[in-house]
Amino acid sequence: MPNEIVVAGLAGSGVDTWALWVKIMAVGATATLSTLMLVFTITLYRNGDHEAPVALHFSMANLCATAYVAGDIGVRICLLAGTLDNVMIPYRVSLSAVPMALASLLALRQVLAHRATSRRRLLGTYLVGTLVAGLLWVDSPALIIASERYRITPVGVFADYGALAAPFFLACLATLLALSVGMLRLAFQASGRLLRRMTLFGFAVFFCAGLHDTLRELGMELLPFSGLTLGCAVFQIGAFGTMVLHYSHTLRERAQHDHQLRRLEDRVIRDPLSGLFNRAHLEQRLDHLPPGVGGSLLFIDLDHFKGVNDRFGHDHGDQLIRAVADAIRGTVREQDIACRWGGDEFVVYLADADEAASRVVVERLLRAFRHLQLDGTPSLDVGASIGLATLRDEDWRTTLQRADQALYQAKAEGRNRLAVG
Repeated sequence: MPNEIVVAGLAGSGVDTWALWVKIMAVGATATLSTLMLVFTITLYRNGDHEAPVALHFSMANLCATAYVAGDIGVRICLLAGTLDNVMIPYRVSLSAVPMALASLLALRQVLAHRATSRRRLLGTYLVGTLVAGLLWVDSPALIIASERYRITPVGVFADYGALAAPFFLACLATLLALSVGMLRLAFQASGRLLRRMTLFGFAVFFCAGLHDTLRELGMELLPFSGLTLGCAVFQIGAFGTMVLHYSHTLRERAQHDHQLRRLEDRVIRDPLSGLFNRAHLEQRLDHLPPGVGGSLLFIDLDHFKGVNDRFGHDHGDQLIRAVADAIRGTVREQDIACRWGGDEFVVYLADADEAASRVVVERLLRAFRHLQLDGTPSLDVGASIGLATLRDEDWRTTLQRADQALYQAKAEGRNRLAVG
């Protein structure tokens, strides 16, 4: 049968037209997923993520699968456009993507099973895949493709295969089977029933499609179209979903881990009673202030705090410390640093605040302290003496000494007031 008649039959076939459009949509989906995976992989490497090698080899497998689908579509387009002289180029591209995809999946299997797999071993895997793919571009009756000739049947295009064609396709099928079994074992070792089901479904579809196309290349046609292209698309979509599930689980674990670290850090840098920063943290933050930075320091001491403990008990004294701390938190800004200096003393760093702005904050604090109420102490009258000093010294400790001296001045002048040092 002349090639032109067969091409006309392919172009007019409803099955072939439907399959072509599905494959075009499939290559769009696979190309999009491959692009997303590449961006994701680059991000992981930039962040030094230990999962980056997994994403890298998975992305390589996706790119090879996309090349296979695109090559298959290129063959169909050449047939429909009548450019028969160019058919073998996309045909070889499609076939070359098969050993490269298997090499990528083998590398992925290696890093999933052993994260410490050497780069030399991984490069060797890719080198073997590249050498096998290179044989597909050499015409020889003793190799995979004998010549540039090809035959067109009502179900597709077939190259003029050489002596190694059958061993090549059988070896690819055997490798795919071994990979499928290995990946399924890893999936069933992982947690999550949905993850196992998606992996089982993806590799089952991929293997069945590979088995169908292997038999088809060897002359046994079960279905009137290539199944591996659609199998690649289904596998990629499923695999991408699996990767999303895996990394979303990983991100949840990291978020919980980060939350635990933050809680531990808070325990180190915060005062357990008041919840404000502790003295050591404030000193560290002030030590790292850039030279010449502005701001003020407030030294706060509660008036007659010992009397509260003596009259109402230490439990009420602790309640008062917590209430004062809440009043300070509700008054200062986010960029300010408030700490419990010790006992009933508090120190607040007001960032970039001059004396006028600091006075406004102090007035708010004094009003907040006057309105404090504690259970069981209806007659409690809370007051505080506050010393203020702006940062103009070479050492913040000198500024804090001036604020401390101003605090004693406020107490000497009658308490419950501000003094500036």
